[in-house]
Amino acid sequence: MSYGESDERQRSRRGFRTPLDIGMGVFYVVIGLVIIVTKSFGTVSIPPIISYVLGGMMVVGGGFRFYRGWQDILQNRKK
Repeated sequence: MSYGESDERQRSRRGFRTPLDIGMGVFYVVIGLVIIVTKSFGTVSIPPIISYVLGGMMVVGGGFRFYRGWQDILQNRKK
């Protein structure tokens, strides 16, 4: 495999990873918020502390994935 083939493969992966990061980031944030809010509806019996911790971790992780995807878009525009 030559260097050109390797570089092309990395570019195609990066082109696929950026929308995936943004989409999954939004998905994680929404699911995290649903977990936090679900305890208010009483449909699932999760202790509140677990609901806040798990939901908060998903919101933070989703925010990070969204940010990483957004930064990749901004870097590609500068090139």
